[in-house]
Amino acid sequence: MTPLHQQLSEDILTKIQKGALRVGQKLPPEADYAAELGVSRSTLRQAFGELERLGVLERKKRAGTTIIADRPKSQFNMRTTGLHELLSLGRDTDLVLTGTATVPTEEVVYLEGYHSETGHWLQISGTRTLPGEATPFNCTQIYVPARFAGIEHVLKDSEPSVFRIIEERFGLDVGRVSQSAQAVRCPAPEAEVIGLEAGAPALRIVAQIYDREGTLMEISVATFDPDRFQLQTDVRID
Repeated sequence: MTPLHQQLSEDILTKIQKGALRVGQKLPPEADYAAELGVSRSTLRQAFGELERLGVLERKKRAGTTIIADRPKSQFNMRTTGLHELLSLGRDTDLVLTGTATVPTEEVVYLEGYHSETGHWLQISGTRTLPGEATPFNCTQIYVPARFAGIEHVLKDSEPSVFRIIEERFGLDVGRVSQSAQAVRCPAPEAEVIGLEAGAPALRIVAQIYDREGTLMEISVATFDPDRFQLQTDVRID
């Protein structure tokens, strides 16, 4: 059964899209609006929170709640129920390459403890953009160990993923993905690209991708606009 606050958020969004509520309109105070709708204030707050997360409402202290859009922001939703879903970002969006470089292990904190045969890595930089949008929702740096660095010569301006190229060129299959997510203050260069203010909250995901024999294929460091990316994990224990 759909939770009451979610039903309420969907009802409010429907009213906005049908014109019963207008963009720019301020909604009544929470206590009054909750009474009008016949729900508790906590349920209304949850519904408002969901619509704020979707970019439909804006809530400010002492200024109330304002309708700022008639449809949710575009958002990439990555569900992780298994390896296939975990790799969906590299399947469902394209990485637009912005540059390559060769970097030594000691220059990149995320490479500490990992081995590349020459002590250098191929760094591939790029961005990912949601369909129909101009501003990227993601900045990515991918580090490929020296054994696979020859892929630099076959990279195109846009690629779904780097690990797919390594699979195809070297006859390998991904066998394991290890990743961690962390809330960070968005550095200025990434903030400018993904449309955030420098220092604003952002989501950083660091992932290591290995083949079936446990050989490291790549390390990716991706910074996301948290309003346009959602990570869900649903694991069942048999």
